[in-house]
Amino acid sequence: MCAKRYGSPESASDSLLFGAVMRVSIFLILLAAATLHAQSRTYAITKGGNNVAQFHAEDTYDSFDGKTSDVNGTIVADPANPSTASVQININVDALDTGVGLRNKEMRERYLETNKFGTATFKSVSVAGPASIAPNVPADINVTGDLTLHGVTKRMTIPVRVVLIPDGRVHATTNFKIHMPDFSITVPHNVLVTVNDEVPVRLDVWAGAK
Repeated sequence: MCAKRYGSPESASDSLLFGAVMRVSIFLILLAAATLHAQSRTYAITKGGNNVAQFHAEDTYDSFDGKTSDVNGTIVADPANPSTASVQININVDALDTGVGLRNKEMRERYLETNKFGTATFKSVSVAGPASIAPNVPADINVTGDLTLHGVTKRMTIPVRVVLIPDGRVHATTNFKIHMPDFSITVPHNVLVTVNDEVPVRLDVWAGAK
């Protein structure tokens, strides 16, 4: 059998095949690298620090705020694909403080019944927002999920502003309203004091990458 001559059709065919294999290999390597780079990360929200859950109430005579930093949870997100994110936040409602001891006691015992329903939770089911989120660029997303408060679970969509911090943290803020009767919470309605059924709520949380 004769050896293949340089420049023969067989040699050219082998070169083309080798080149095609190399191109496919390089493409697969780049695809794998991109996939690894764009994987979701888990960010932890830990109790204390700058985390705040806050509400504002209006009654017949004045208004007052209640807040707590006893907030924890997780955010699982890929900045390159925000719609795949998931969120769970837990708030210790028994730690809500209005600044007045007697009012705290009445709120916890008579209305929120924190001895039975000490934690409020929000667990997402879907996220809608931009195609991607860049570091230090605020992004507005809508998170739909189940809010459980006072033993009642309701699905709602809340607007969230997210900032991806280059040091590996996520800062998320949201403002929304809760209609208290929807959660079987009876607020005062009498000749002495009437409290609005709808209460504005603000969440400000910082989550660090695990």
